[in-house]
Amino acid sequence: MTVREIACAAAAILQADDIAELIERQTESEDTGENSIDASTDPDVKTLVKCVNLAVAELNRELPVVQVATMRADGGIVPPSTFPDGLSAVRAVKRGKAPVSFGLSNLGITVAADGEYTVEYTLAHRDGKLDDDIAVGVGADADVVCYLAARNYCLVTGRNDEASVWDQRYNAELEKRKLARRARLPRRVWT
Repeated sequence: MTVREIACAAAAILQADDIAELIERQTESEDTGENSIDASTDPDVKTLVKCVNLAVAELNRELPVVQVATMRADGGIVPPSTFPDGLSAVRAVKRGKAPVSFGLSNLGITVAADGEYTVEYTLAHRDGKLDDDIAVGVGADADVVCYLAARNYCLVTGRNDEASVWDQRYNAELEKRKLARRARLPRRVWT
């Protein structure tokens, strides 16, 4: 999914037909080669795109996108430059299949010895433009991002009552996903 798709969906549920039309007209003018319409200069579209980016950032804190990569430590340090898209947090470091203790500083990830390590980490959020793809964690989909973007837009534009409605929809959808992910424990066996 792209920022454009989420912004169009949020504009549709907010009944902001003028914003949705601007975004769609830009898409049509790009496809047909007509005079270019730059929707990204419209203040309402800019605000909606910013709200989509804020929604994605919030979701990435709650339901992070976990990346796994094999990296090499030299001098006991995996430098931050080895992470192509930036680093937000390190969740685990393993050597082979065994977890190892690690530290995180501005120098990078510090480990006890040199060698190959498997690192589980989350990416730092970057704001996207209209045609940029967005990545959200497991349990989030276009509807969840759309509700959150609509809530943010309503808050920014001062429509607080409507914002609470979209916040309730967002929380309800998120709760459904959390219930579906709960672990099931085996029955106790008494001996």
